[in-house]
Amino acid sequence: MNIFVISALVALAPIGLAVVFLYRTLASRQKVEVPMDDLLVLSPDKYRPMERLLQEEDFRFLSSQPGFSPSLGRHFRSERRRIFRSYLRNLSKDFGRVSMACHMLIIHAADDRGDLAKSLIRKRLMFRFGIVAIEGRLLLHTAGVGTVDVRSLVESLEAMQAQIQMLLTPPQTAMARI
Repeated sequence: MNIFVISALVALAPIGLAVVFLYRTLASRQKVEVPMDDLLVLSPDKYRPMERLLQEEDFRFLSSQPGFSPSLGRHFRSERRRIFRSYLRNLSKDFGRVSMACHMLIIHAADDRGDLAKSLIRKRLMFRFGIVAIEGRLLLHTAGVGTVDVRSLVESLEAMQAQIQMLLTPPQTAMARI
C-alpha cells in the first residue's frame, strides 16, 4: 500500500509543479497599458495585405515559371501561411487592445451605455468565432483546398475603432451650450 501511495506522489509531483509554475507565470503578468492616442491612430489598412496572401494568382504565376517544382510550391504556400498567421496574431492583439479601450470608455462613460456593452460583447464573440473559422480554413488551405477571407475581421477592428471615436466625441448638445 505504501509503495502505491509513494509511486502516485512521484507521478503527480511533476504535474503539480507544472500547475504551480503556470499559475505563478500567469499571475505575475502585468497588463501593458496602451495610451488611447495609440489606439486612435491604429490603421486597419496594415492588415489589407492579408486579403491576398493566400490567393491562388501568385501560386499560378509561380507554377508557370521555369524551374518550378512541387517542393518549391509547398514551401511557397507554407511561407505564405506563416506570414498570414503572424498578421492574424497581430490583428487579434490589436482587436483586443481596441476592445479593452472601448470597454474602459463604456465603464467610465457619464451615461449608462448598456447598449454599447452588449454590442461590445457581441463583437468580441463574433471576432473570436471568426478567428476559429479562419484557423479551420487555414487547415483546409494546408490540404490545398480554398482560400481564406479576412475582410470581416478587419472590418470588425474598424467598427470597434469607430465606436471608440463615437464614445470620445462629445454630444452635440454639449457643443451647442459652449
